[in-house]
Amino acid sequence: MARTVFIDDSGSKEYVTPHAKEFVDNPPPYKGNEAFWRGNYFVLCGVSIDNADLKDLNDQFNALKKKYFGTYDVEVKSVWMRIPDKRKKYYLDPYGITPEQLNQFGEEYFDLIAKNADRMKLFATVFDKRYYGPSRNKPEGTPLLKAAQVLLERIHSYCGGGCSVVFDQMESSLSITRGAHNKLQGVYLKNEGMANIYVPSYGNIDDVTFKKSSSENFLQVADVCAYTIARQFIEHGGEWNGSNKNPAGDVVLRTYDYFKRIRCNFYVGGIFRSKVRGYGLVCIPDIAKINWDFQKGCTV
Repeated sequence: MARTVFIDDSGSKEYVTPHAKEFVDNPPPYKGNEAFWRGNYFVLCGVSIDNADLKDLNDQFNALKKKYFGTYDVEVKSVWMRIPDKRKKYYLDPYGITPEQLNQFGEEYFDLIAKNADRMKLFATVFDKRYYGPSRNKPEGTPLLKAAQVLLERIHSYCGGGCSVVFDQMESSLSITRGAHNKLQGVYLKNEGMANIYVPSYGNIDDVTFKKSSSENFLQVADVCAYTIARQFIEHGGEWNGSNKNPAGDVVLRTYDYFKRIRCNFYVGGIFRSKVRGYGLVCIPDIAKINWDFQKGCTV
């Protein structure tokens, strides 16, 4: 079945946090060190949709936008939805809505993603910069390219053929021969000399293209989900990689509220199709190998 995977990112594509062994052995607590953790994680998130479902799902998101903004020609970006001055600039003033209405739109937006968990599958790669740094500034060591390699490997295995990948535009133009676009094409074509190659080619992926998120609902969904995943790791990444223990035990991962709401959207794999870790959600490096049960109650 033909599918399209829409990919966006959250966090800095560059190395922001200092690379030092102390941040691996003795990571600073989240509370009081939020800026450190925000700079530490880079996330690429893909939303996979069967092509047969694209029109219906697109219509659903357009209808929700029109309900609150009076038009579907509005871009949803996580940073604009969160920061007060951007909320005012991009939503409240242009569309004459109240902060409460914007908040309600956000709630219903997440509800719509979760409601379609069986038709909108999430694949995400989280790059933990503490383990890498400028001294390893090779193609396989950069957050963007390493995360892209891992994500494309999962998409290749999942698709089984007939899959298209659409990245959010990263350069000033949509050209695939410039900057980050060219480097991502290099990863896709295996021209970057990436280390630890697990598949000889991404033969199940037909093409990689770039598109403006302002004109694509599903790139906007990928943006919102990427930020949600980043927040999950910023607040609870220590539990994921085993450096911190969950005070409630090691069975259920503590979750950021909005991450919990989209938990059923993550692709599951493995022999018993019961694992998210390593399939729908991957952290680089993957340290603890704990199969967290955060999809309790999911039926898809």
